[in-house]
Amino acid sequence: MKKLLIGLVLGAVLVLSACGGKESKPVSKQIQYEIVKDSKFAKTEQRQIRVTTKSNKEKDFNSITEEVMDKYKGKKLDSIHLYIHEPDGKNFGSLKAHSYIAYTQKGAAQTGLDKANSYKVEVEDQVQSQKTTDENDQSSEKWQQSFREIAISEAERYVELTEKNGELPVDRLEEHSGVIKQQADKLVKDDEKQSFTELSLLVKENKLNEVKAMIQKLKK
Repeated sequence: MKKLLIGLVLGAVLVLSACGGKESKPVSKQIQYEIVKDSKFAKTEQRQIRVTTKSNKEKDFNSITEEVMDKYKGKKLDSIHLYIHEPDGKNFGSLKAHSYIAYTQKGAAQTGLDKANSYKVEVEDQVQSQKTTDENDQSSEKWQQSFREIAISEAERYVELTEKNGELPVDRLEEHSGVIKQQADKLVKDDEKQSFTELSLLVKENKLNEVKAMIQKLKK
């Protein structure tokens, strides 16, 4: 009986001691993502960043956007275009979401936001519906437009770096060309596929003026 009473007393002491400690906080699970491309425009205080993640949850896209926004805060940027992709080997695959980040009022104007220090995330329809990406999904106008934008953005990056640094190494030319060709292959209209494939070849052959002319043509 004495042993039982002693055990109860010790148990009560341990419970009280635990209650008297600091309140434990739940451990937040960090969203797994990887920055696979990070480039700054030469003539404006803007960056274009591409990340990959296996998550398809909109709340995770928001968390990634907030982390990237915080990471580049104080670096004298006006805005960031953040593209969130499906992982595809060492590269990036299908676009899941496009985030617009504004640090300044100028950046808000650049990204179509209402005010500085804000962001918005546009999630692709396929992710919202949790469907597996297939040819029918990618043929939607929203997806097709994203492929065009990625290709043109990559070509503009090639132009920017070439004008800033001079002729790029062959491996860099092939890298820019490869991204453009990857997007061209996803286009469903034959004339667009041909035009963007031509753009990728012009970049690969380092034909700067012809690339610039083609970009203007494709933007019309």
